[in-house]
Amino acid sequence: MSAEIADQLARAARNLQAHAQQSALAGKRELPTPCADFDVHRLSEHLLGILVMSGYAAEKEPLPADAPKALTEPPWVAFPPLVDRLVAAWAEPRAWEGQTTFGTDTFPAPFAGMITVMELTVHGWDLATATGQPFTADDDVVATATTVAGQITEGTRAGGAFGPEVEAAPDATPLERLLALTGRKAA
Repeated sequence: MSAEIADQLARAARNLQAHAQQSALAGKRELPTPCADFDVHRLSEHLLGILVMSGYAAEKEPLPADAPKALTEPPWVAFPPLVDRLVAAWAEPRAWEGQTTFGTDTFPAPFAGMITVMELTVHGWDLATATGQPFTADDDVVATATTVAGQITEGTRAGGAFGPEVEAAPDATPLERLLALTGRKAA
């Protein structure tokens, strides 16, 4: 199972990176995103935090006090080495063992990896949508993201990270159902 999730995490991270290219993001820092609290720049900084935090979680290392929180370079420069580090860290079997700290919470390591899949997929869609890019994700990636979102919905919604659930159309795709669960409406 851990090898499957590691592969999904790698694909989700590479998919995010593909949507964070200069050609897609240049000049769009202040555009609103489907994630109400974030414009493109703040969403990119949130994603920076996820990439960094998850990499340390995989390595079973505490997040250093000086870990990057703000983008000092554009995403198309900052993200590639972080994605490479993240993918390599989660590719290690040890990453999936025991408990790990993800942000301020401690989770079973597999769950932290699955949260990363969800974060990168949902916020990857946010970034793509805000910048006018089409977005797709592999079915198994969406399934993992949906499983995690379903498990954390109540607390996450109460904390404001997910909006109220949106009703998905009867013929909605799995991605559209995931987005609806997290309070987003696919256009």
